[in-house]
Formats: sequence, structure tokens, C-alpha cells
Amino acid sequence: TTLEHFCSSSHPVGLTNAVGNRVDIQFAGGARGANEGECESHRPVATTVRASFSLVMDTSPIAETALRAVESSLVHDCGVADLPYLVRADCARLFQRRGTSYDSDGSRGERAKLMPKVEDDCWYSLTVVLLNLLGMKGEGESSASASIPTGNKSKKPLSAWETLLQSDFHSIFSQGEGQLLFCDEFDDLEDLSVDSAVHKNDPIGCGSGSRDGHDGMLSSLQSVAKLEMTGSSPESNDDMPIHRYSYKQVIFDSLHLLHEDSRLVSRSRGSSWTRRLGTLLLHISEQMGPCMIDFEDHYRRVCGGYSRCLSNACNAYSMLSEEKQRLSKFAICPCIMTCLDDILQQVGITSGDFNAEDAVYGMSVYKDLVESTGLNGVCSYSWMVMRLFSILFDKNSLMSKQYNFLKNTEAMSDDEDPGSAQCYRDRTAILAMLDEGIYHSIQLQDELPVGVSLPLLEAIRRCRLDPPQVDSTGDCWPPAAFDLVGRNDLAEFLSQSQLESSHGSLANNADNASCEDPDNDGLVALEDYSSMVFPDDNRVREAARLLRSSRALFLRVPRPVELSDHDYERSKQEKLLLLCRRSISLSLGRGMLTLGTHNVLSAEQLLIPNIVLAGRVPPANGTLALDMTSCPANFRVWPEFHNGVAAGLRLPHNHANGAEGKDRRTITRTWIKFNKPVTAAQDSSSSGNNNSGQAPTPSYAHGGFLMALGLRGYLSALTTTDLTDYLTQGTITTTAGIFLGMAANKRGSCDPSVSKMLCLHVPSLLPPSFIPMDLASTVQAAAVAGIGLLYQGSSHRLMTEFLLNEIGRQPMKDQNSNDREGFALVCGLALGIVNLEKGTSTVSGLEDLRIEERLHRYISGRTDGGSEFHGRKEGFDGSGSGSNQGEMDRNSRIYEVNSLNRDITAPGATLALGLMYIKSHNVSIASSLQLPETHFSLDYIRPDLLALRVVSRSLILWNDIEPTSEWIDFQIPSIVKNSLHLMKRAAARAMAMSDVEQIDDDQTNAERDDEVKKEITDFDPQAVRQANAFIIAGACFSLGLKYAGSANRVAASAIIERALWFLELRDNKDTVTLTQRPDNSTLITCLCTAAISLAMVMAGTGDLDSFRLFRALRWKCDDGTLYGTHMAFGAAIGLLFLGGGKCTLGSRPEDVAMLIAAFYPHFPILSSDNQYHLQALRHLYVLAVHERILEAVDVDSNEKVCIPIELSLANSQEPVQASTPFLVANDSEFVELRSKSDRYYPIVINATDWNTRGNLMTLFVKQKAGHLSYLQDPNGLRSLSMQTGSADRESFLKSINLFSNDAMLKSFAKYFCFSSFDDDESFERFCSDIAHECMTEEKSEILPMYLKIIRLIESKGPKRISIENIWDAKLLRTYTDTRERFVEKSAALLNLVNRKSTALLCERIDDSF
Repeated sequence: TTLEHFCSSSHPVGLTNAVGNRVDIQFAGGARGANEGECESHRPVATTVRASFSLVMDTSPIAETALRAVESSLVHDCGVADLPYLVRADCARLFQRRGTSYDSDGSRGERAKLMPKVEDDCWYSLTVVLLNLLGMKGEGESSASASIPTGNKSKKPLSAWETLLQSDFHSIFSQGEGQLLFCDEFDDLEDLSVDSAVHKNDPIGCGSGSRDGHDGMLSSLQSVAKLEMTGSSPESNDDMPIHRYSYKQVIFDSLHLLHEDSRLVSRSRGSSWTRRLGTLLLHISEQMGPCMIDFEDHYRRVCGGYSRCLSNACNAYSMLSEEKQRLSKFAICPCIMTCLDDILQQVGITSGDFNAEDAVYGMSVYKDLVESTGLNGVCSYSWMVMRLFSILFDKNSLMSKQYNFLKNTEAMSDDEDPGSAQCYRDRTAILAMLDEGIYHSIQLQDELPVGVSLPLLEAIRRCRLDPPQVDSTGDCWPPAAFDLVGRNDLAEFLSQSQLESSHGSLANNADNASCEDPDNDGLVALEDYSSMVFPDDNRVREAARLLRSSRALFLRVPRPVELSDHDYERSKQEKLLLLCRRSISLSLGRGMLTLGTHNVLSAEQLLIPNIVLAGRVPPANGTLALDMTSCPANFRVWPEFHNGVAAGLRLPHNHANGAEGKDRRTITRTWIKFNKPVTAAQDSSSSGNNNSGQAPTPSYAHGGFLMALGLRGYLSALTTTDLTDYLTQGTITTTAGIFLGMAANKRGSCDPSVSKMLCLHVPSLLPPSFIPMDLASTVQAAAVAGIGLLYQGSSHRLMTEFLLNEIGRQPMKDQNSNDREGFALVCGLALGIVNLEKGTSTVSGLEDLRIEERLHRYISGRTDGGSEFHGRKEGFDGSGSGSNQGEMDRNSRIYEVNSLNRDITAPGATLALGLMYIKSHNVSIASSLQLPETHFSLDYIRPDLLALRVVSRSLILWNDIEPTSEWIDFQIPSIVKNSLHLMKRAAARAMAMSDVEQIDDDQTNAERDDEVKKEITDFDPQAVRQANAFIIAGACFSLGLKYAGSANRVAASAIIERALWFLELRDNKDTVTLTQRPDNSTLITCLCTAAISLAMVMAGTGDLDSFRLFRALRWKCDDGTLYGTHMAFGAAIGLLFLGGGKCTLGSRPEDVAMLIAAFYPHFPILSSDNQYHLQALRHLYVLAVHERILEAVDVDSNEKVCIPIELSLANSQEPVQASTPFLVANDSEFVELRSKSDRYYPIVINATDWNTRGNLMTLFVKQKAGHLSYLQDPNGLRSLSMQTGSADRESFLKSINLFSNDAMLKSFAKYFCFSSFDDDESFERFCSDIAHECMTEEKSEILPMYLKIIRLIESKGPKRISIENIWDAKLLRTYTDTRERFVEKSAALLNLVNRKSTALLCERIDDSF
């Protein structure tokens, strides 16, 4: 049942349930009870019909667009507010009436047969309404009304030709290629207007007297009739009369603007838009007579008809009647092409040479109308083209407010010269294109004509070759603007900055080499990983060889003739033990070397390499295993822990904690538990072995692996249940790894759950009623260190008070008394980290703790009324809150009463004071750390504490540190300098008095001291030597902390000078040298400290001079070289190549605190030694690591490339020349980066924020066509410009594939340059030339334009060349002639279309007419 049936049988009574354009219509009666034969008692049944109402012409885009244009113009310029809605309603009603003229099976009904068949019913309906509104009536119709066509009363017989034109065959044929035939061949356009309802005898296309039995008036026409009768608008408040032709002019002008807009986008809209609009407007112009002769001439030119002579039209102007008025507000018919041509002709012309008449004709009036109205977005292309042309070529419009679309003027114009205004215009036009919805240059070529799009495309190309400066902070072009100009490399660079992605992180750049690395230590893959960082030598391979511990050691032991086999085997074992001692200490350095170089997979287990304790004995290279019976039981515990940490540190860093990044999704709780090792007991139970007496094999390496996960930011994925399981069933290393890993993962967060876990393992924080727990000293030290990390910078009162008390705590149990020094040091470091940089500010609630006073007492041992050298304090209680234990808990080995053992408390208290007042320049606090000035006071201070005082004092007076040898000498007190000078003078006098050759090389320092004491009896020479060595070492360590990761050559030279001096003291045996030489342990400690300091300064640089020094230091491997010495030298090599040369260290306060904790200048003696420093803290350097490598990636191939760059300094006029990849120092003062390569597009990046950024982003570059990368062609001898001679098909295509990645260019060369089906050699030669030109000049997007130009050049005769093609040629010639006036000479040479092709096109068109 149709809606028409309900309307005829009943009437609507209500509308309900309206949603969008759908509504329920309620009718009062229905079909039931409505027949005549039924009783009257049968009442009609109410019926509800769901219907949709829409006035949108969805089936006809041209009708809907034209209707919107008319509505928009009437709203702005007509006095009748409801006229636009009445026009749309009339069109919809007429379209509905024509739609209901068809039967249910789709065939034409009787009423439809009386109407002419048209191509577009919507367009036909709109045409009928508009013609009636414009006052054009059919024959026999009155001028006062316009009836909707009804039935046909007198039908004239049609001829055979007219019957063919109204047939279905013609309607289908005219929609295809046939429309071109009819459009070009008809001499009179009036015969083509059947589809447009513009007949000569039937203007509305329905027959002059057609009626359908349902008469009705057009609502819009009735409203206009009332308006003309009253003379004013019923909606207006005043009585101002309205001109009867005002609305007609508005309608006509809106259709004309739409017609001109369709000329710009004829390719997308099709020629039917221009044909229909032009035919309708031409008919209207003809009907209005000579007053519209300019419009008639314009439409005939555009539509292809024959135009009248303009002079004849002027002569007939006097024939105008009252009914034939001009239906336009324009004085002369405006043309969009003429307007654009006039804008181009103005470029470079002074105001005195400007022709005002030409401006009025083509540009001024038309542009003003488009700018003011825009027809509600209907003429969007006209608006867009006028806007862009005005920005590019019209100075007045560019500086006006409405065309100043540049969002960041200051950022755009910083690097511009005052004379480069066109560059400013081009960049402004690019932003305007984005506002208009243009995101790719192909949109301009597909939509706009050739002559219009070429100037815009050249502006895009100029910006591609000279883009604005890129700023990672976002104060520059958006990424879409760089995509538009074809610089997707800069767009990708900005996208990673705005999205905070990790394109430049080690995660994306790492290689997954687990299947290629037989040792599973990542050193094999590291060579390829760092090959571009150090491409000139094999320093990375050598560093990997020195730090490898997963292969058998080369064991060469010479055998004397008298040595028996048993003794020889024992000597080999002794030598192998020394080598294995060095091998097990290398894991710390290997972790630094392979930091973040592995890209883990979710289904892949991270294998921990084995520490091989065996040797290869030449010449047969037989394997000799180490005899473990002579080694202590805990020989491999902590080395395995370091090995696990080194393996876990290969994982990429999780930069966004809590973010759902790629690595965050990969390393989950499931993956961590998947990597949990299987113990021997579990393995036997799973295999069915019932040997329950076998003890499980502990995995010490897994504890280090868990700590590494925390340092990289992944351990927080574990739940509380998982952590409890690890703590209850794991080893000591597992517990320490969990504590430090979770604290590092939650550093500075004061997380309650982690805090409870840590406090539970510190007896001093437990309540008195709590059952005491037997905890190892290493576990307690790890828990305290974790508390310091967790509460970093918080100044938490409870933790501050607890840590302050723990530094001077009395020894409690016997089993925990061996590591008191290490525990007190950890408490001091934790106290300094919790109150980091809080010394200068008064923290509320901590004043009563008197932190500075108590720390000074810990350092000096001075009591309230005593001297510095009597460490007594009456009433001092050094115990913590939970230390009130019984007599059973007292220590039976150490009895200190109430004295302060400053040998235990001073190291931690000294560093805590320095961290609290770091960079504060508090002279009062620094004076409390002053070095002794007398021999008497020097004898009462342990020498190594002098080094800590120098370090802490340097932290406070941070800016006073200078990277010179003079500053190091300045730290030595005068008493030490003078005493050392006396000792050297006495030694020199002794050498002069005796023969040098008779000096016994084995003479000890004690014997020489006896000789020196003959003249020097008032001080201890050994104390002076030790003090001098430790003070120099402390000064070197201070330089390393301040200039960490800076690659400061001056600081490195000063440290190298002191390291060579220490090395000379170790190896030389002359008298003067031996006079200055301290004991061996002091010398080795200072030498290790100097090596670590130098490595901190040159971290990640791979400096060859430093590398040679470290390799010479580690060469010595004898009984006097301890485990800690090997660890220090290995760590120095690892720091030098940190992260494979892609990372460096930071120098922020939190970074300095981590470096002090990790490289504390006291190294273990044995592999199990934790007495003075917890070995697990050696890995906290990871928290101070920053990835500062600047890498360049080809945005098209996604491969890393090497490009030369130039870095400008803030305080220097000479830039730094470098090449990517380039390690940027953490304190760099670079302000700008520029690429200096002709193989890649230029880039300019603002680098002012690099010093504050933790990790740098990847630099994306775009390679030019015709060039190869520097890795493929280092010397540039294989570029396309070096190719000479003619190329055949295969070599030409090979060159295209080699030098270009553009798919369009490759397809063009394959199918156009060498086509087998085309025998036209000239066409193939032309295609080859333009392909070569487009490839060498990187303009493949211009290939379709070249094809259009060659098609126009080959066209013959005026019938094959349309008026639009002529306008394209004219605009091209105008733009080519005026281009040199507004662009620089260098930019004028970079033309998309060469002048030869443009001249040839204009010449061919001129010859055609």
C-alpha cells in the first residue's frame, strides 16, 4: 500500500515518533469498512504509516549543487526569507510528480508517456522551477502564473528525428561518448536542449498545454508574485521597495558562478555539468535579448557554439523592451580564467603600469564576489583557486587579514632573508592548501586544469626543495604540510615527536640476533649493530673480544725442561685460575657494551650465556677445564648475578612506563615467567625421576635478570603473588635483584606496596613485638638501597630519620658484622638520594633532626664537647627504632660502647652530605669537608676518605670544577705538596750521591723511607703518598661526574695525564718514582678510579686513545691483580662503547647519584666480596644512561643511511661538521642541524632542546632520484649524473629501477618509453626524454601533465581543441612569461614544465586557427 493510496482514502491526523527524516503518519480511516456495501456501524480503522521526508536531490549531484547555490544566494541577497525553501520544495514536488508517473513494474505509465523523457529528472524539475521564476513562459501560458504540467489536450505529431531524440536509445547513447558527437556537431544549441527542458517552442520541456488532471501553482512563484504586487518583503520591518528583478539577478549570478566553478573541475564533475549549466544559461541569455549579449557570447565560446559579433550586439542594444532586462549585477560577464590570467599578468608590475580596466573586466569584481559569498561552499574550487593565486601572486591580498593564513609567522620567518618574500608566500600557500582539504599534489592535477595547477605545483616543489625549519616542539609546520610538499621524511620526524613514539629508540633499531649468535651474549650481532657508528676500523670487534666470557680462554703456558708433568698441569691450572678470575669479572662491562641491542620476541626465550671456565691449550687447542676444588664455594655466585644482569640489559628500555608500547606488549608477566629457569629438582620431577633427595640447583643468574628487567622498566608487570614466590623460594641474588629491580622500576614514586616489601626486610623498621628474622647483610643492604630509590627526592621524614640512624647503628648480630661498612655506605647513599638537592631548601618537619650536624659528627667523629680525634659522644644512641633487642642479639665480636667508628660512618655520611647539597654552592657546608692542613690531622684521617671529601666538596661547589690539570693540583693541600716535594728532592740527592746501577730494584719502600727520614723526620712519607694518590683520584672522579657523557677533550686529557702517572708509578722502578709510589692496593684503586673517570667522560664515543689506554691497563693478569681490578677495567671498556656506541651518560643530579652508587671508588677483592660496597649496586649506572645517538633513516626504504650534517653552536660562528650516526653529548650547545648532502633533500632542524631531551629522535631523510646512498656509492661515481652515452631498453629500465623508487615513473618507463605496440619513434623518444628529466629533477608527479601537453600538441584542427585547452595554453604562457619576475633565478631554473614544451603547445594551438 503506497502513501498515495492512504492520502486518497483517508486524511492524516497526527505525526509521531520522528527520528531524523522519518516519521509515523497516523491516518483516520483505512480500507476496512470503507466500501459502500457495508453497514454504517463498521467504522474505519486508524492506520499508521512509517514514511521518510527528504528535500535533498540525492540522485542528481548537479541539481543538488545548483539548488544549494541558488538557496545560498537568495538567503544573502533576497528580501524573501522563505523563498529558498519554497524553491526546493517546488523542485522536490515536481520530481515526485514525475516519479509517480511510472507503473509498479518500472514501465512508463500513461501520464509519463505524455511527458518528454529526460536524462535527469531532478535537473529537469529544477530547470522548470528556475525558468518559471525567471519569467520565461511557454506558448499559451499567462505571465502571471506557472502551472505544473498536467494532461495533454492537443499533441502535435512528431517527426522521425524528434522521435529518435526522445527514445530510450538516445537517452542512453547521449550519456556516453555520444554526447561529444552531439556537442561538437550541432550548429544550433537549441536543438540539444531536450534533456535540459529548454526547447524553443517549449521552454519548460513539457509541451505548452500539457495537463495531468491535478492543477496547482508553484509555491515559489506565488511568493514572488505577492512580493512584486506589494513591492516589499513581508518579513522586513521597513517599507523599502524591492526591485522585481533583484531575485532574478541573484539566481542568474549564482548559476553563472557555479558554471565557472565547474569549468575548474570539469574532470571530476564531467562535461555534463558545464554542458547543462551552459545550455540553460545560454538559453536565458538569448531570451533576454541584446542586454545579455556578453553572457551569450561567453556561453557560446565555452559550450562550443557559434558566437555573435560583439559590435553587432551593441548595435542592437536599443531594441531592449521592458520585459527583457539584464539578469546580472555584473557590468561585464566575469570569467574565472580571465581573472586568473589577470592575476598572473600583474606579477612584477608597478602600480603606475597597472591597467584598471583590465582589472575590472577580469579580476576585481569576480574575486570580490567569490570572496564575500562563496555560495555556502558550492563554489569551493573557485574560492580555493582565487585564494591560492592571491597568496602567491597578489601582494595586496597576501598582506591583508583574510589571506594571512600563516599560523606561526615568527617560527616561519626566523631563517628568511628580507628579500625572499616569495618563499614566505609559498609556505603560506601550503598552509592554505591544507585549510582547503588538499593533502596531496595529485588532487590538484586530477581536479584543476593544467594552466591552473602548474603554478600551485611549482610552489609545492619550491617548498620541497627549501622547507622551513623543523622544530620537535611542534612550533613549525604540521606533518600534513610536509606530506603535501613530498617531504614525508620531515613529516615522519614530526609525527614521532608529537606521538612520543620510540622510532629513535634502541627498541626499533635493535637486531634480533638470537638465532645467529652461538654464544647468546649479543656480541656477534653487536658488530653489525654498530658498524655504521664506527665504520673505519674494528674497534667494536676488539672491545667485544676483550669482554667476552662465553668462550674458552686462550691458555699458553711455557714449559721449562726440568718441570714435571704434574707440576706443569698445576701451573696450567694456576694460570687458568688467573685468567678465569678476569673472565668472570667481565659481565659488568659486557652489559654496558650490549645495552639495549636486542629486539625481543614474545615467543622467544632470552637465553643467558654461560660463563666458560676453561682454556684452549695450543697447539691442539684442547679444552682444559678449571679445577673448582681450589675455589671457594661462592666463587660464581655474584659473577653469575652480573651475567644475568648483562643478559637482561640487552632488552630495549621501556621509555613510557605504563604505556601500551610495542615492547610493553611483548615483555609481559607471562613472558617473564616463561623465562624463569627450571631447577634440577623440577626437571627431575617432570621427567619422572623419583630421586627426591636431589637438591635443586640454584640459579643465581636469574636474580640478575630480574634486576635488569626492573632497570629497563618491565618488572612492574609481576604481581604481588609472583614477587612473594620469588622471595620465598629464591636465592640471595634473587632477593637482591627483586628489591633493586622493583625500586628502580618505581623510582621516585613512593609506591606503598613496594615500600612494605622493602621495609619488611629491614629489622630496624619492624615493630619491637615482631618476630626477628634472620636476614643476610646483603639482603638488608639491597632493601635499604631500594628504599633510597623508591623515595628519591621525596624528603620522606620516616625514611630520612631511619637512614640517618642506620648510618651510626651499633653492630647487633655476629653474622651481620662482616659487611658493616657496606651497609653504612648504602644507608648514606640512600639518605642522599631521598633528600637529593633538598639541602638548600628548608623541608618542613625535618628541622628537628639536625641532619647536617649529625652527618658532620659521622664524618669527623667529633662529639659535642670533645676533640676531633676522640670519637666519643655521651648519651649517643646509634640504634634504630627496632634495635631494642635483648642480650641475645648483641654482638659478641665487636664492642664499641657509645663511640663512633668513623671508618664505618664517614664514607656514607660524606656522600650523603654532598648529594643533599649538590650544585648548591653552600660554602659553609663545603668548608666542613675541607682537607687537613697539618700532618697531625692527616695522620688521623683514613686516606681513602680524603678522596670522598674531594668528591663531596666538588658536588657542592659544582660550577667551580674546571677540566684542567691545574684544578686537580689545586685540590691537593699545601702540606702534601710540600712534603712530596721534599721527598722527591731527597730522592734526587740520594741518586746523585750513589751510582744508579747499584740501586737494588727489590728495595722496599720501608728501606727507602729510612734513607729519606735522615732528612725528613717530622711526617710519615707513606701517609703523604697515599693522601696524594687518593686526592688526585678523587679529583679525577669529580671531573668524570661533572663531564659524564660530554666527550670533553680537555677533561679527558687531564684525566689521561693522571692515569698515565699512576701507570708510571706502577711499572717504573727508578728512585724518584718509587719515592712517590704508595702501597700497591692504594695505587691500583686510584688507577681503577682514574680509568672509570675517563670512561665516564668519553662514554659511548669509542675514543681510540682511551681504548688503547684501557687495553694496556687490563693486560696485566697476575696474583696482584684482583677481581675488582679486572671488573673496573672491563667496566671502563664497556662504558667507552656504551650501548654499542649509541648511548651516553647524563649529568643531572639524579644521574650523578646513580653514577656515584655504581662506580664507588672501592672495588671488591674477591668475587664474593660485599664488605665495602654491595656489588649489585654496580648496575645502577643504567638509570643514568641516555640514548643520544642521532641516526638517519631513509623514509622510503626504511634503512639507516650515512649523511653529512652541519651542527651550529650557540656561542661559535664555526659549525661542527659531522656525519650520521652521530652521538650528541648531553651538554651540547647545538642550536641548529642542517644536512650537507646533494644526494638527499635538505633539512633544517631546531636543536635547542637537545640538551634537555633524554633520548633523541630518529632523523628521517629522503633520497633524491639519480643518486645512491653513501654506503652503496661512497665517492659518488655511480650517480646518474656520471652516466654517459646512450642507453638501450634494458639499461634504461635498470637505471630507473636503481635510482628511483617511484612506482609511477617505473610504470611510465615500462609502458610508454618502450611500447611494443606503438611504432611511433618520436613519441617514444619524447617519453624517454621526459622520463629522464623527471627522474633527474625528482618531479615524477608532472608525468600526467606532460602527457596532456603532448596530446594537445598532437591534436589537429579547431574541432579537437576545446576552449578549455586554449585557456590552459594561455595560462601556461602567461605564467611562463611572468615567472622570472617573482621567483629567484635559482628557483626559476627548477621548472616543472620546460619552456620548450609550453612554447610548442602555444604554437600548435595558434596554427590550428
